[in-house]
Amino acid sequence: MSATGKTYSWQVRTYECGPDGFATLPAICNYLQEAASLNAEALKFSKSDFNASGENISWVLTHLKVRMERFPEWEDAVSVATWPRGGRRIVAWRDFLLSDASGGTFGRATSEWMLINLDTRKIVSVPQSVFDAADTSREPVFPDGDFARLRWPAETHGASALSFRARRGDIDLNGHVNNVHYVEWMMECLPEGFRPGSCDVAFKTETLAGEEVHAEAVPDGDGAFLCLAAAPDGRIHALAHFASF
Repeated sequence: MSATGKTYSWQVRTYECGPDGFATLPAICNYLQEAASLNAEALKFSKSDFNASGENISWVLTHLKVRMERFPEWEDAVSVATWPRGGRRIVAWRDFLLSDASGGTFGRATSEWMLINLDTRKIVSVPQSVFDAADTSREPVFPDGDFARLRWPAETHGASALSFRARRGDIDLNGHVNNVHYVEWMMECLPEGFRPGSCDVAFKTETLAGEEVHAEAVPDGDGAFLCLAAAPDGRIHALAHFASF
């Protein structure tokens, strides 16, 4: 691991598992988010560092791509290696590798982040120090490309839908619904018994406490396209594609 990257380790807890005893996809996403936050803090460009310098800004996740070869079970050790990979002006990229106690890789992910001013909710430029910390010695975890261009299908036969109201308990440090709850809401629309082994998610707009959101899923071969939209104006909060192993 480079000077800017680091590995963080956890043990899978009971409340992070489904009925089958394996960690859920939202649990994996939480591991990635925590590793990203800890590494940003170690590199001195976390939310708390910005606040200490008088800037009320914070990171928000705009894209996430996860590919799992398998899921860890209850009590398994999980290590998440993460490092900044560069970016451009208003976006920064970060990669992840997930491994077990023996060092075997069982998952990988990449992500795109932006900075917002928490007072105005507007995007601000990423500091040069973030790009300077990029590990250019490592190949991207997805050499064939990062993020799919997600388009809502024209044919929505077999679609399923649910509605959710954002709870105060869903709100994170940035004052909006945490991105992992978006993943949870989307998964509620998937057919019973369907276990996604991968996801591509584009996070578009924030959701605040008390707001109602409609989730919709459209089957697509071995997976599904998913959408979260605000009610009643239809503003898109997130688009995604989930696929099985």
